Amino acid sequence: MKHIALSRRTAASLAVIVALLSTFAVAAPGAVHATAPDAVIVNNVLRSIAHLQPVGTTDPSKEISIGVGLTGRDPAGEDAYLAGEYDPTSALYGQYLSPTEFEQRFGVPSDRLSQVTTWLSHAGLQVQAQPNASEYVLATGTVAQVAGLLHVTFKDYRAGSLAFYANTNAPTVPSDLGVYGINGLNSLEGPRLQDRAKPATPSPTANLGLSTPSALWSIYDQPGGNKGEGQQMAIFGWGTTKNTLDDLRQFEVENKLPAIPLSIRYSGNEKAVTDSGGEEEWNIDTQASTGMAPNAVAEKLYFGKAGTDPDLVGAYNAWAGDEDGPLQGSSSFGGCEEAPGTDGLSGSPGSPSGVVIAGNPNQDLYEKVLKKAVMEGRTMFASSGDTGAGCPAVALVLNGVTLVPTPMLNYPAVSTHAVAVGGTVLYYNDATATSPATRSFEYSWHFTGGGNSDFIAADRYQNTNPPVLQTRCVTDPHGQPYSPPLPYCRGIPDVAAQSGDVLTNGYAITAGGQNDQPGGGTSLSSPLWLGMWTRIQAASRRFRGAGFANPAIYRTASDATKYAKDFFDVGGVSTETTVTCNGVTPLNCSHPGWDYTSGWGVPDVKNLMFDIDGTTTPRRMTHPNPPPTTGGGGGPVVTGTTCPGPQMIDKVGDAPNNYPGGDGSNMDNLDIVNASFSSPDAATLRVTMTLKDLEPPPPPVNAASALWAVTWTYNGTQYTATATVNGAGPAAVWGYDDGTKAVKGTSTLGPNGTIVMEVPLADVGNPPAGASIVQPFADSRGSFTLLGSGLRYTAAADRAPDGGVGAPWVIGKTC
Repeated sequence: MKHIALSRRTAASLAVIVALLSTFAVAAPGAVHATAPDAVIVNNVLRSIAHLQPVGTTDPSKEISIGVGLTGRDPAGEDAYLAGEYDPTSALYGQYLSPTEFEQRFGVPSDRLSQVTTWLSHAGLQVQAQPNASEYVLATGTVAQVAGLLHVTFKDYRAGSLAFYANTNAPTVPSDLGVYGINGLNSLEGPRLQDRAKPATPSPTANLGLSTPSALWSIYDQPGGNKGEGQQMAIFGWGTTKNTLDDLRQFEVENKLPAIPLSIRYSGNEKAVTDSGGEEEWNIDTQASTGMAPNAVAEKLYFGKAGTDPDLVGAYNAWAGDEDGPLQGSSSFGGCEEAPGTDGLSGSPGSPSGVVIAGNPNQDLYEKVLKKAVMEGRTMFASSGDTGAGCPAVALVLNGVTLVPTPMLNYPAVSTHAVAVGGTVLYYNDATATSPATRSFEYSWHFTGGGNSDFIAADRYQNTNPPVLQTRCVTDPHGQPYSPPLPYCRGIPDVAAQSGDVLTNGYAITAGGQNDQPGGGTSLSSPLWLGMWTRIQAASRRFRGAGFANPAIYRTASDATKYAKDFFDVGGVSTETTVTCNGVTPLNCSHPGWDYTSGWGVPDVKNLMFDIDGTTTPRRMTHPNPPPTTGGGGGPVVTGTTCPGPQMIDKVGDAPNNYPGGDGSNMDNLDIVNASFSSPDAATLRVTMTLKDLEPPPPPVNAASALWAVTWTYNGTQYTATATVNGAGPAAVWGYDDGTKAVKGTSTLGPNGTIVMEVPLADVGNPPAGASIVQPFADSRGSFTLLGSGLRYTAAADRAPDGGVGAPWVIGKTC
């Protein structure tokens, strides 16, 4: 797991900062301009900042980014609607909102949003607004501009080896704008990553205990007839992804998996993307999730340009505002949840140990967008952490192997709007010629995150089964008392999956071009669950899917009969010598049923899928706004004596143009119009793909690679006809499994350009006349190098039909 962390520092600096930062609230009185607006934004100043002596005034020309959170038009209505969506007795049950519907019903009114952007722009800030994300606005400007806008003062500080800037007084804003929070006002908080803990070097003959996708398919009982068809997945992070695509492709080849389209969408106003510290994490995320759901139609990366809270909250909003976005995603990072704190060193009210920590100043902004995602029926899986029953305070670690006694949990995992995923150590029996891989033993990892929050009340899905929870909350994260009867506190994790033990056990990934590298920690557990839930979601018969996963998981697991077959009770296998504790109290030890180390345990996906969906057969969801059924959505209408289709029609203009230097028009060579099959003779299958404009991309971008593919299945085997860039035009290649054959192919450049590939029927299982080829789809993708920069970018992939698969086609079918 990648913690929202800080750089390494001395023990002395740790002591100073821990004393400084218990949480965020209104600071000690400071100078406020006489003309200040009339709304003070609380929880936006580092608590006890006055205890440190500033070393100077922050450079007024320094550029910083902030994120502004806005209250929607009907907060009370949001709460009521959300409750109804997940209440089986309500008429609203399962009526999840689309991003557009959410905006129309609960978003910020357009006139107020316009006032906010004008207010920011007039101060000289560059504003970034995102579609269907009216409740969050990103803006970038100089320290002087931000200080003048918010009537704050910025100072530089140093504690030991740590240097940072921070605002010294609470921001004030016009009260009629509806601003409830602002992030980015200090450089102390944010995802600063340390080096990942490395496993011990084994002897050449040692069994590393690294699992593979196929092993986990059988151990977690994932049905072979459902591998995530029709679904998409989201991964969240920041910075560069230079090797992510290449490593994923190599991982797929090694494990004989189809190549899943991968795209990235950045949030943030930074001019360049330079942070490469998370690339190993993104390898784990992509390869674990797609390894569990290899037939998903796409994986989308929603990333911050920089590793800052403004950019990450922006990435979350980009996902929740994406009309065609995935219904499930994974976050493998975290930091301490927010706590009320006090001015002194006596600890925070409600914290039984009195330990003073650095809380999360931006939790409200994360909570708002995660709540919106739940209202849209989406699920965020989040790593519960690698520091046991505490959070990593200020001396943050990555895949740490020391228990941190700070009595707070990792956020966003502890959010009631996320599924917290804990870690297990899994030993298994390898597959043989006659039997699949089987579980030998699985137990909770000693350093898995888990425990109870002191401040976040459990949501209804968890609070309806009080025996699983053991503590009650007195105050909320802002220090406001809860009304009697006091609610149970949120407990995590909700579920678990393999994390490994960092040293000898984990998942085999490809990293830096090297196969079979160990990937582990709850950074692994979360994307594994993302992939497994994607299979479950694929079988949902509801129009907008199964919804947020936790209510369904808790409802199913609370039935003893279903629990016995839907989960492997990790805590239930504990013996006197194998009880796992991730903390210092019995509360944090494994036991039968739900516990604070593994939640409900690890899934039996097939049984859980059947109890949630009533079937294991993929629904193969189609695009919510299908294009016209004739004319190929702007492409040519094909006529002839055979029926060439189009079997797959795609809407035009949905291939994003998000690479640096693009002019908004040069992804047309990846923009699919339609794809079709025909049988020109008894020995040939002709595959035709039409693109909006089959032209090479113009400067300043060079094509490092571009690929167009049409895939189908016959007699249980998946085949793919591909064409790649070769000189002036695409060259056809026939591919299946891990081999390729060159075949006849032609291409016609220009508007509605086509790529035609003719495949010998003998190479695709010899289907006779009248045989059906099923699950056809088309996709395109490319990687581009920005001239002069050496930076490689993955262009957005397009897929037809969006969100589903095409209709079966019959060999030799006549019109």
